[in-house]
Order: sequence, then C-alpha cells, then structure tokens
Amino acid sequence: MLLAAPDRPTRAGLRVVLERDGADVTGEATDAATAVAMALAGRPDVAIVAAELPGGGLEAAREIAAGAPRVRVVFLTGDPSGEELVDAVVAGAVGYLGRDVDAERLPAIVRAVLAGEIALPRRHSQYLVDALTRRDTRRGRLASRTNARLTDREWEVLEMLAEDCSTAEIGLRLGISAVTARRHIASLVAKLGVEDRAAAAELLRRPER
Repeated sequence: MLLAAPDRPTRAGLRVVLERDGADVTGEATDAATAVAMALAGRPDVAIVAAELPGGGLEAAREIAAGAPRVRVVFLTGDPSGEELVDAVVAGAVGYLGRDVDAERLPAIVRAVLAGEIALPRRHSQYLVDALTRRDTRRGRLASRTNARLTDREWEVLEMLAEDCSTAEIGLRLGISAVTARRHIASLVAKLGVEDRAAAAELLRRPER
C-alpha cells in the first residue's frame, strides 16, 4: 500500500491504523511526482492520495490510474465537495474520503475497494450521478454537432470553461500548471473552430446552437 500525503502526521496516522489491521504499507510519498513513480514501479494494491500533494493530488491520481489500472486509488481530502468528487472519479479514483473519516472505518474501506467496491460519500452520490449524466449528454451533443475529437483532458478543461473557471482555477483543480492549462485551451479552441475560449464555453453550454 502506498501513502501519498505531504505532511508526516497524516501519513503516520494512516500507517498506524492500517498496519494495526494487517495492511502492508510499502511506501510513502510527499509529492505527486514521487507518488506516481512509486505507484508505477511498485504496483501497490492501494494508493491513498491526498488532495493537497505538491504537484497536484488529482494529477497524481489520474496518472496512477492510467499507468497502473490495477492500483486502487483512494482520494483523501480535507474539504469534501460534490465538485471535487466528480473530478476525483473522472481521474480514476475508486474511493473518496474526507480527513474526518472515522479511523476505525478506514481498514474496512480499504478492504472494500480491494474487493472491487466503490467507496464514495453517500451525501454526494446524487450530485455525482447528475453531474456525470449532464457531462455525457453535453459532450455527446457537441461532438455530434462539431465532429471535434477532443481528448479527455480537453473535455475536462472545456467543462471548466463552461463553469467560468479562470486558467488558474483550471490548473488548480486538475493539478497542472497554468501554462499547460492554456495549451489545452488553445488546442480545444482550434479543434472546435471557434474564435476564443468564451465561444468554446458557449458551445458547450448550448450545444444545440
């Protein structure tokens, strides 16, 4: 099992609880790049990834899920929200936990995701279903109208543009630099054949136009 969190107390607390239950913690990482490298090299059964990892917790989750699909990613956050839950699930996480989760429940949650279950907060479940349904519907309508072949990352960026997110906010949510976010924006604008980011966002908001 891999523990990826920037602060030592969090990692130590997780380790104590998990090892007490018999889990084998094979590594600890304090930033996104190290977490990804350790996950791809060691292929742990589970990677618990903190949202605030330097380099981006979401980006780490995404790269681990893409590069090592058998690693079950559990996303740990200090401020759970429906919006971040959607981002985490899209990134490939199969678990989403707040730091206030009962420590005694954590081993059971880990065992559940190892058994193929999904560990998500019930209070945000409907938000997740609604958000993913809206996303797929909007994507499908826009794709059929424009024949644009956007990458998954470009779709994510476009959806955030439609939410009026700034370049900095997009970078923060996705765990990428502002320069990389701008590059994705330029690419999707070109593929959609529109004048600028505002026009691209409007296309997604009203794909029937």
